[in-house]
Amino acid sequence: MKSVNRVLRQNIKHNLYNGIAWSIGFNFVTPFIPILAAKLGATNNDYALLSSVPAILTILLTFPASMLIGKFRQQKRIISGVILLSRFFYFLLFFLPYWHASPIVALIALVSAYSATNTVIAVSYQSMMGEIIPSSYRNKVFAQRNLWIGITGMVTALVAGYGIDHLTYPYGYQAAVVLGFLASIVETWFFSKLRIPSEEEVGQAQAHEQLKQPSAAETAEAAVDSGQRQSRSFNPAQAFRKIFAVGGGWPFILFCGCATLYTFAWMAAWPIYSKLKADVLHATNTQMSIDTVVGSIGSLLAFGLWARLADRRGNGFTVFASSLALGLTPFFWTHAPSMNYVYVYDFIGGFVTSGFQQSIFNRLLEIAPEETRRPAISLYTTLSQISAVFAPLVGMQLYSWIAYVPSMTTIGSIRIVAAVCFLLILLPKRETRVTRSLNQ
Repeated sequence: MKSVNRVLRQNIKHNLYNGIAWSIGFNFVTPFIPILAAKLGATNNDYALLSSVPAILTILLTFPASMLIGKFRQQKRIISGVILLSRFFYFLLFFLPYWHASPIVALIALVSAYSATNTVIAVSYQSMMGEIIPSSYRNKVFAQRNLWIGITGMVTALVAGYGIDHLTYPYGYQAAVVLGFLASIVETWFFSKLRIPSEEEVGQAQAHEQLKQPSAAETAEAAVDSGQRQSRSFNPAQAFRKIFAVGGGWPFILFCGCATLYTFAWMAAWPIYSKLKADVLHATNTQMSIDTVVGSIGSLLAFGLWARLADRRGNGFTVFASSLALGLTPFFWTHAPSMNYVYVYDFIGGFVTSGFQQSIFNRLLEIAPEETRRPAISLYTTLSQISAVFAPLVGMQLYSWIAYVPSMTTIGSIRIVAAVCFLLILLPKRETRVTRSLNQ
């Protein structure tokens, strides 16, 4: 028992340090992407593509990559390599000022490659956390991790923004990129220190499987028979149900549907926010770092409160409450004449976003069956990214067609509808009806 507790304490510690290192590397670069895009002459369409193209690449990569990684028993080493590869794409931003052919296209490509590989990492990370962190510890552990991520991210963004503005272009951006990549090396090292019980037992499992391994002829014959049966009995409806079967049934399907709708409304506003800050309010890198800091302060104040709400009312209700609060924020943004107003709105946004991201992650771990957790999380991520492909494009088109204030009002209204859907799937009557339909 003592050894189990010792391993758990080590995993919690290394998970915390991994998050801190990730936050440092992330906040040296990501908050300043919109300003860099503006310097490179980004159009409205370019701002939308900075969100949509990463989502397209994520859809194409996440599910097959996660399924491929799932076939290996020693997955931690593979994910460590993917972490370094992902961060290397951001490191290549160092050379962007010297890319004269089409620098904005190169920026979109590198951000897309980073985002897609980072999503693969996130899916594997979530699956591993479901194994190494018991459910009774999760709210507290991830609240603490998110707290320190917020603190380090806040300090990093403030220092980076000040440094970028006080160094001649492009040296400020290049210094930030290099420091961010160095932090990613530390991030990878702490990730590699995590102890995964299923991987530590791999030796015994492999030896056992070798004893039971069938001959090549038997394997080939079984594969032919299986293929013939599948070709004779293929049914599109059954295939569709099998895809969602990894989630354990209707609760997972309804959760994915609500999350997909909400993600669409959530991300539709992102390129509009970037456009407003960079092109309308002409924010400097220092102002962008201050904006990141106030958002982080909101998150820091909120993590513990949302965790306590989840402990009392459950993660499902917390998803509804936080998504409803986040749905109200676009209405605030209808009046944003200066960055001072943006600071206030992003403080509120940081406060409610922390609760939404924390609770929806824990809720996903609750409803995804342990034996199929990785493909279930991959499927959920893929569906969410389908929304992420179209949402930024639709958001910018909405901004072009009906102007800023009506577009914010429309997006906020859709968010509220999606938040109510999160509540409806929690109602006991709904659960009873769903259970009855599954038993028929």
